[in-house]
Amino acid sequence: IVSICFLSQGLGVAIAKYNTENTLQLAFSEFFPETNIEAQEKILRQLAGSYQLTECDTYLLLESRDYRHLSIEAPVVEDHEMKAALRWKVTDLVDFSVEDACLDFYRLPDAKHTNSKKMLAVIASAMTSIKPKVALCQQVKLTIKVIDIQETALRNLAVLLPENKRGIAILHLLPQSGCIIIQKAGELYLSRKLNIGFDDLNLETNAASNESSDLALEVQRSLDYVESYYGLPPISSLAVIPTPAYCQNLLDQLNENLSISARIMDISTILDTDILLADNTQAYCAGVIGATLRHELETE
Repeated sequence: IVSICFLSQGLGVAIAKYNTENTLQLAFSEFFPETNIEAQEKILRQLAGSYQLTECDTYLLLESRDYRHLSIEAPVVEDHEMKAALRWKVTDLVDFSVEDACLDFYRLPDAKHTNSKKMLAVIASAMTSIKPKVALCQQVKLTIKVIDIQETALRNLAVLLPENKRGIAILHLLPQSGCIIIQKAGELYLSRKLNIGFDDLNLETNAASNESSDLALEVQRSLDYVESYYGLPPISSLAVIPTPAYCQNLLDQLNENLSISARIMDISTILDTDILLADNTQAYCAGVIGATLRHELETE
């Protein structure tokens, strides 16, 4: 499996292969800070030759800005009619034509109140965002089997944590954006995109800022919502995917403002892999690494 994400800052790649014991192992992961299409194509061609990627299933992971993630009351229709019904429902909620859009959904857990409505998480992406990425993969003879999103990729990593059965929150920050998810036993209860990234937090000096307070507030609100709406036992831990630098300062800022403890989530220690992942690689490749685990979860 090769997972690829075209980020605003460059190209993230993760490659996982099954060993002789039929266990999926992470064989390679790297972030390439290159946004030029020709350069990205060259990188993928080189990797394709080194790792026989033309024989792999390719998972294309969308960047958060490439899709809308919406919570919608589930239409009362048969399953085979669901996507058509949702396409109609999201028409006024997106700024692109839903007639020429890629659309999918997953069911959200039931709220604690028995009379609460059934809800769906709907993912909608304009084909104009997806087609150039698909075309680039096809240029280097890669076969796309799956188009995935950041939230479910991060969920795949969260499932590997010891707090999985009790429930765990994950925080992933990029330079100018971020994402928080809360999941329990593989079910996504909440995902929230953030307009705050690690570049906004004065991590080098560790000086208090409005942005660091805002980030902690968003995390706390998310935790409170899940506890109140779904009736989950309180989530006791926030796992933070490493930032390229000064991650301890980020933990200090969060722990100063949160009612739960924040800790670093070192992806190297929860995967079956012989490679050591640098903090910079984890920051930009957490999503693609998580995406490679998709098949493992589906076959459990």
